[in-house]
Formats: sequence, C-alpha cells, structure tokens
Amino acid sequence: MGIEAQITILNCLILAFAGLCVGSFFNVLIWRIPRGESIAWPPSHCTGCGNKIKFRDNVPVISYLILGGKCRHCKARISFGYPLVEILTAVTLIAAWHLLDVRPQQPWYLNIIPLVQVASLMLLVPISVIDIRHYIIPDRFTLTFLALALGLSFVPGDLSPVQALLGALAGGGTLLMMGIIGTYILKKGDAMGMGDVKLMAWFGALWGWKVALIGIAFGALLGAVAGGIMILIKKLGDDHRIPFGPFLGAGTAVAIFLGDPLLQWYLGLFAR
Repeated sequence: MGIEAQITILNCLILAFAGLCVGSFFNVLIWRIPRGESIAWPPSHCTGCGNKIKFRDNVPVISYLILGGKCRHCKARISFGYPLVEILTAVTLIAAWHLLDVRPQQPWYLNIIPLVQVASLMLLVPISVIDIRHYIIPDRFTLTFLALALGLSFVPGDLSPVQALLGALAGGGTLLMMGIIGTYILKKGDAMGMGDVKLMAWFGALWGWKVALIGIAFGALLGAVAGGIMILIKKLGDDHRIPFGPFLGAGTAVAIFLGDPLLQWYLGLFAR
C-alpha cells in the first residue's frame, strides 16, 4: 500500500471519529431543541430513569453495542436512532470532505467557507430527524447559518455578497411563492412551512441561486415520489402531511455534487 493510500485511509479514520462525536452531539440537539431544553445543561442522562450517562456509556456506537441498546441502570430500551444518527453524520462528513475536496489553503481565511459548507451538509442530519419527528425546522439552525452565510460572502472567495443575497432570495423566495400558490389552491392551512423557506434561503446564500433552484426541483421530485409510495402503502395520514426538509436536504446535496452534469443532460434532451 502506497503512502498516499495510507494517508487517505488515516484521513478517513480521523474524519469518521470526528463525525461520530459530532453525531453524538447532534443526538442531544435532536432531543432537546424541539422541547425547548438547554443543550448544555443538564449533562447527558437517560430519558427513562434520569441517571447521568457516564463517559464509558457515552462512546458513540460502541457503548450502544456494549450495552445491548439498553440503559445500564433501568434497562430501558435505547432507540437505534442514536447510533444511526452518529453513523450518518460520520458518513456525511467523510463524503462532504472528499467530494468538496477540502484542503488547507493560503491565506487562512479561504478555509472558512469550505468548512462552513461541510458543517451545513452535516447539519442536514439533525434537521431532517427533527423535521420527521416534529414537523419543524428550528430557527436556531436556519437563521443562524443564513446570517453566517450572508456574512461570509464578504470574505474574498467564490461567492460575492450580491450572489449570496440572490441565492437567498432564489431559494427562500421560490419556496415562499410555491407555498402561497399551494395554500390558495388547496384552500387549507399553509402548504409550505416557513422552516423550509428559511432552510433554502440559507443554502441559497451559501451555495448560490443555481444550487438552490436545482435543489428545490430535486427535493420536490423526491418528495412527490416518496409521498406517492406512502399513499400506495397507506402510510400517509389523512392530511397527506409529510416533512419536506429531508427531501430538500437530499435534493440540495444532489444539486451540489451532481447539479451541473444533470442539468447539462436534461438540457441536452431538448437539443436533439
């Protein structure tokens, strides 16, 4: 095995460990933020018996396996969702790091935006889980990172303040208009949650208007397919309500990594 291959494997292992640790923290966010609890206090504890979770029982994935998916004290079942979130976060970090080809740059400030982009993709994991469970996308994520993305556009790089603002307007504005039109047609409630609007404004500001629009298109397609399947297998409620955030996240990821080739292929269909 060559030196380069060894470095790549070591890099993946380091990223995997970091991703698992971040995923463990994401589990805290997923449980506490929708309930309005502090993410810092009290320390991690069993939601069944309330006992503090010791360090040996809080090692990502490994502790879950050693404990057999049960609390050491009360033997209450621990959801498989906990290690799943940790693994998904680690996989997302490794994939994003390598697909975005993140590497040290000079001057130092050129490293900020790539790192924020990687962090944003990782945050899609807790955002998606929270949206699936509670049908909300907390402002703590969207508004914070929207403001950060707009602020970082003033840092020299590929995205200017004008491009960031246009991206935010394209992403958020398009979904807002879709929601208004949908509400008018359906004649009930809000057809589009404002959390989804803020999410795409954030990603539009960070990645640009093209990614935002392609991401919405792919997200709508994925959501329609998933909704159709759920209707067929009768897993959808009478209100036909499904969380849109996970599909927007998946669609945006597709737009970031495959958007240009897919767009060229699609446009090529009309050129024949």
